[in-house]
Amino acid sequence: MDKEHSLISGQLDKVELQYTPIETISDTVSALRDSFASGTMRDISFRKQQLRALLKGMREDKKNLLDALYHDLHKSHTEGLYAEYDAVEYEIGQYLDNMDKWVKPSRNALASEQPAFLLSKSEVRKDPLGVVVILGAWNYPLRLIMLPAIGAIAAGNTVVLKPSELAPHTAQAVQNLVTRSMDSSVIRVVQGGVKETTELLKEKFDHYFYTGSGSVGKIVARAAAEHLSGITLELGGKSPAIVHADVSDLVPTAFRIMWSKLANSGQTCVATDYILIHRSVKDKLVPLLVEAVAGMYGKSPKESPDYGRIINARHWNRLMDALSATEGTQIAITDDLPDESDLYFPPTIVDGVRPGDSLMKDELFGPILPILTYDTLDEAISLVNSRDQPLALYVFAKSDSAEAVISRTRSGSATVNDTMFNLASQTNPFGGVGPSGVGRYTGRHTLDTFSHHRHVMKRPLWFPSPGVDSIRGPPFTGSENSWKTDLSHQMVYPTLWSLRESVLGKLVTLIPFWRMLVTIPGFLVAIIKSKPVIRRRKD
Repeated sequence: MDKEHSLISGQLDKVELQYTPIETISDTVSALRDSFASGTMRDISFRKQQLRALLKGMREDKKNLLDALYHDLHKSHTEGLYAEYDAVEYEIGQYLDNMDKWVKPSRNALASEQPAFLLSKSEVRKDPLGVVVILGAWNYPLRLIMLPAIGAIAAGNTVVLKPSELAPHTAQAVQNLVTRSMDSSVIRVVQGGVKETTELLKEKFDHYFYTGSGSVGKIVARAAAEHLSGITLELGGKSPAIVHADVSDLVPTAFRIMWSKLANSGQTCVATDYILIHRSVKDKLVPLLVEAVAGMYGKSPKESPDYGRIINARHWNRLMDALSATEGTQIAITDDLPDESDLYFPPTIVDGVRPGDSLMKDELFGPILPILTYDTLDEAISLVNSRDQPLALYVFAKSDSAEAVISRTRSGSATVNDTMFNLASQTNPFGGVGPSGVGRYTGRHTLDTFSHHRHVMKRPLWFPSPGVDSIRGPPFTGSENSWKTDLSHQMVYPTLWSLRESVLGKLVTLIPFWRMLVTIPGFLVAIIKSKPVIRRRKD
């Protein structure tokens, strides 16, 4: 173990992660449900206090958290900072700065659109959902569990966190952070493997948030469906990088592709999974890809303090099996060989890969980069569209070519002339589409995910008058009631500009307050002809 990285509290290099006793899981969820029902999270100032406490705890535990990431994934302190820790701290700051504005109800001036709502007050409130569960992932075990937790708390929910047991050091560090810094009536941690997670998913939650594989995502989706609860799935897929003939500069292209492929040893859901290169630029780009690897990690990445490790032997062997079965040609990059004892897998580029190759079956989630060649942009687009929608799509090309790709494909996100860096833009939504995910989060979008947008309308009882108010109900038949049809149309669903066929009719909509004006004749008729459904008694 690197002497610069101390053991974290719990001595997990010597002691296994302590799983939560299965028999206590139901009580944990019940306690949080009781807490929510009692109104614990109703006060926004209390939510802020919890986020400030989390921020204070993170700063105190900063080294422990970074050490934990190193022990689990050989993630350097620098990479742990900008890829995980800083992202979480920034998210807390976003909420502390903007939460009052983000949770504030939105209001609509209904009467200006539909005169029937004159004197009504209407707003959309962001109500908390209740008790939510967040199941984290092992590849970014701090970031991917704490970012959604921050938004869930800001929205006013109570939260159960389930860290990934495959990253035990970080799982323990997260538990230490949460239990020491935050109120147990707000958030609790459940630790464990398949048995504990299965038991946890038997509980009813008001929203399920999961990051990980599609196979487990289906299990979580079934659990949510059992309770008709909401769900967010952050999954993955094979995210391509298309390098077209008109790309303006291959040097930054090569660096940015290899950076995304090798960060965290390729174990990133939006890493470049494979490259589609136009034949005219392939021979120029490939040497630059090799040079980028050497520039970042040297000829022996195994000795680099910045190069990560595969999470466990099962995933290391999965990568070896896929690489052994490829019909492509491996390009010499480093002096290192794979080492299972160290969970080291060297950067690997494979040229001449075809769409049906072993490396193209599933998301690689490792430092193997297949190269496919194409001759026309239509060919590249067709190949992307022949597969499931990826979580990310990268295009290196001039504007027109890039827009052609984006407009004719579907993906969770799309980035032109860069890879993966869009994740740092936490004011924008992150999420997949189709098999790459359901829902979105980061920034205010997390708060929206964990909120029910509740429409609240307040109307006076004295307006309109009982007679005019009868417009909404029977009797409708007879000439004495014909006014109802005319006035209800004008008041509730006035004919908008795009629905009008005559020029004169369209011109009417240019008059200020036209919606109100067109109701006046019908309103006068209604006052004369209308009769209240229930006659007011003198007593």
